[in-house]
Amino acid sequence: MKEEGSSGQHQLVILAILRHWIRSPDAKDVCDGICKWWLPELGDLGRKKVQQALDMLVSWGWVTERRLQSAEKFYGLNKNRLKEIEDFLREAENDN
Repeated sequence: MKEEGSSGQHQLVILAILRHWIRSPDAKDVCDGICKWWLPELGDLGRKKVQQALDMLVSWGWVTERRLQSAEKFYGLNKNRLKEIEDFLREAENDN
């Protein structure tokens, strides 16, 4: 896996989010919570990257999104796609 530039950083954020969900498949949170508690090393500058990664994971069907009354999106793992996600992570690990 190529880890240079913004596409490499984007890939790393996706992998970090998915690894968290594999360890805690019942976890659900909003983007700000994911930034603060799951990926604190990214700081406030990582929010845009995390949101882009979440949007991508939702488009792939691996993550579900639900709007809260505040209009904020609440994210959770699509457990029906767990095998596919684990295969993706395994392949990413083998690319390193």
